[in-house]
Amino acid sequence: MKKLLDYLILPSRMTDFEVSYLRRMNRIGLAFFIIHLPVFCLVAYFNDTGPGFAALLTLAVLVGPVAAYLTLQNPRNVSVVYGFTSMLMGGLLVHFGQGPVQIEMHFYFFALLAMLAVYANPLVIIVAAVTVALHHLTLWMYLPKSVFNYAAPIWVVAVHAAFVVLESIATCFIARSFFDNVIGLEKIVQARTVELDERNRDMRLVLSHVGQGFLTIDKSGVMSNERSAIIEKWLGPADEDMTFADYLERSLPEVATAFRFCWREVVAGDMILELTLDQMPRRFTLKRRHYELEYTPILGASGELEKVLIVISDVTEHVEREELEQQQREVVHVFERLTRDRKGFLEFVSEADEQVGAIHKGDITDATVLKRIIHTLKGNALLFGIGSVGELCHAMETRIIEERVLPTASERDELKAGWERLRSTMSSLFGDDELAKIELEPAEFEAVLRAVQRGEPRDKIARTILDWKLEPTTRRLARVAEQAQAIARRLGKGPIKVDLDARDLRLEPGRWAPFWSAFTHVIRNAVDHGLENSEDRAKAGKPAEGQLRLVTKVERDHFIIEITDDGRGVDWKKVAQKASEKGLPHGTDAELTEALFQDGITTTAEVNEYSGRGIGMGAVRSACQARNGTVKISSQSGQGTRLEFRFARSEMAPEVTVAVSMPPVHAAAPH
Repeated sequence: MKKLLDYLILPSRMTDFEVSYLRRMNRIGLAFFIIHLPVFCLVAYFNDTGPGFAALLTLAVLVGPVAAYLTLQNPRNVSVVYGFTSMLMGGLLVHFGQGPVQIEMHFYFFALLAMLAVYANPLVIIVAAVTVALHHLTLWMYLPKSVFNYAAPIWVVAVHAAFVVLESIATCFIARSFFDNVIGLEKIVQARTVELDERNRDMRLVLSHVGQGFLTIDKSGVMSNERSAIIEKWLGPADEDMTFADYLERSLPEVATAFRFCWREVVAGDMILELTLDQMPRRFTLKRRHYELEYTPILGASGELEKVLIVISDVTEHVEREELEQQQREVVHVFERLTRDRKGFLEFVSEADEQVGAIHKGDITDATVLKRIIHTLKGNALLFGIGSVGELCHAMETRIIEERVLPTASERDELKAGWERLRSTMSSLFGDDELAKIELEPAEFEAVLRAVQRGEPRDKIARTILDWKLEPTTRRLARVAEQAQAIARRLGKGPIKVDLDARDLRLEPGRWAPFWSAFTHVIRNAVDHGLENSEDRAKAGKPAEGQLRLVTKVERDHFIIEITDDGRGVDWKKVAQKASEKGLPHGTDAELTEALFQDGITTTAEVNEYSGRGIGMGAVRSACQARNGTVKISSQSGQGTRLEFRFARSEMAPEVTVAVSMPPVHAAAPH
């Protein structure tokens, strides 16, 4: 019985939605009842049952619903009154519709019972059913013609009552189902909301106690409210409905700009999703901590992107460990270089000191000049195993070329700090005055000693001693050959053969250091762009090993440096195409040669750590011109390339020449 009562009687608590819904239905119901007044008057008129009397009785019945609508606060109670009123209206219709269709008028009772289901309250149905039962029984006893148009026995009344009971049971089920599944939907939603809130609290509890930052963003870039608490610890509090890019903007404007640019590509969907996500910013540094970003797409049922999960991890320890390992590797490289070629490495250090200082100072506003300095520093740092400096230079070089902006103060500071850190390690290994020392071969010392013993002229002995300050080109070319072979190994070109013809010449090291520093660009280009891999060389009928020839020589009043390779040669058509794209003259051989030395002209489609920027040739020509020299290039397709750098002979070692008061022609002559 309790279950039945609980089913028929609704819970006392009403939701806001139910109150609003019932008030609207009650308002409609009252209008429906008022419409009965003119209708009943017409029915009474056509059936000669007194339209005036019909109006009077209908108004009397209307008193109840009007009073209930105006006075009762609980809309459920108003609905119950409406259930009672509806059956009275049905009784009036049957009474005023006396005649041949009076029995058919009873259908109105069943229609009204069905319509009462809209109140979603079984009690309304029960009140209506009881009312119609009492109406039929009472009027059958005292005024039978008000109910039937014939002398109906009691069992007819019972049949009517049975139909009312059957419909009432069905209507009660409909009303209660309507309440539970529609009117009570707000309760269901609230219950589900509470459940979800509990789950969200649990999720937030988990997210608040993990070491990684988790959040999702929609296609508009707006962040979800559910995210790891540690994110705000790292990046600060976030506003409601804030985009992730705007969030980053507060502390990481450069990362935010990159994120916005890449996110547009992701949302546009013009490229493969995985490729565009790979272009998204992956790392950033904030307050000396390093963070890593990972992106996981969340797809909808149709396979389209709906959201992206972003995982932020603090990778400071990992980065610091990598940096420490890199520093250790670089120290090993430094030690190896000092062991194999102390003078050459110290020369690189001295030149790098000047280059890092020039970059850090920030006074160079000419992008072309700055690119050449950075490109040269990068190339030599990588050759000597200083990867940290090479990587920083590569990043700055990329920004200058692709974004057309000079290095920021923070980038210059980072380069300066990295170099000084490494420089400190170097100083502990070889000190700061190593470049002032003179390296002397035992044979050279013995030669001078014998000259003194033989009593040879002092000027001749002085010239020999002063030559000790000069660098033999034999040593320099051997160093260049070693660099070429190292580049070939790293680029997978295999071993290469390098022929040297130095002719026992000597140069003043400090004077020529900038040129040799830039000369590495020529070596890289010859190995990377010039020499083919072993398979291509075999197809061309060439020896498996690539061939390089390095020469230093004196011809009359000129000092000449030559480098020749037997590679594929310069692709002059590609040079012409690139020159055309940049609006440079390219109609003659001279114009093509000039274009080859312009920044941005490269015949390769790929950029690697060694070459591909189109900067090196311009840098080496600039270094050549700084020594008042000229450069000449000759190349044949499939046969190779030859570069000749020609200088005045007096450029070789003028200080030594002055010191011994000898003509320039003898200062660095072969001996």
